[in-house]
Amino acid sequence: MKARTTVTIARRMGSGGSYVGQGIARRLGLKYIDREVLHLCAESLGVDASALEQNRERVSSFWEKLFGGLTFGPPETTYAPPPLRNYTDKELFERQVEILRQIAAHEDCVIVGYGGAYVLPRHPRMVNFYFHAPLEFRVRRIMELYKINDRERARQLIASSDEMRQRYFKQMIGRDWACADNYHLCVDTSMLPLPELIDRLVHFIGRRLGAKQES
Repeated sequence: MKARTTVTIARRMGSGGSYVGQGIARRLGLKYIDREVLHLCAESLGVDASALEQNRERVSSFWEKLFGGLTFGPPETTYAPPPLRNYTDKELFERQVEILRQIAAHEDCVIVGYGGAYVLPRHPRMVNFYFHAPLEFRVRRIMELYKINDRERARQLIASSDEMRQRYFKQMIGRDWACADNYHLCVDTSMLPLPELIDRLVHFIGRRLGAKQES
């Protein structure tokens, strides 16, 4: 089977990973994969998708703190533990990995999150990005996106997110989430306006895949 184009994006909160990922997908005609994995995972487990929406890049107690309030609602949202039956964190993670691999095998896609750079088989048409940015850039973006007026509150949410993702990938995959060795390109997203950054990354992907085809 011919390898599909796969672009994975790991990102620190507030760095614009989802925005840039959507832009790359539109420009290159790739399928954008984000929450769809959660819905497919929920369907395969026989639970409502909302029951898994808090359970992304999470290990037990520290998933709730972040994703119950930030990713799927305003920061003040109260977290209500979903009825997940008796699935362990590892079982949920492995199911998500299985779904990711099925998607990547059949779709040209951009995958945001889920440790795609680690859990998907490497192949010549795969490009793995890691997005980061200075704290103040991320604070301003989070304050704008989530309508937070308290700068310190935004800082705390970002610090919690960074710690949780680091611990999650260390426990689930045994790798350092932020290590540059795991990616083809690490990008400080504050260097350029995000629309211009999308242009540069689309060009990078085209050059990299073109070079692979020529070799």
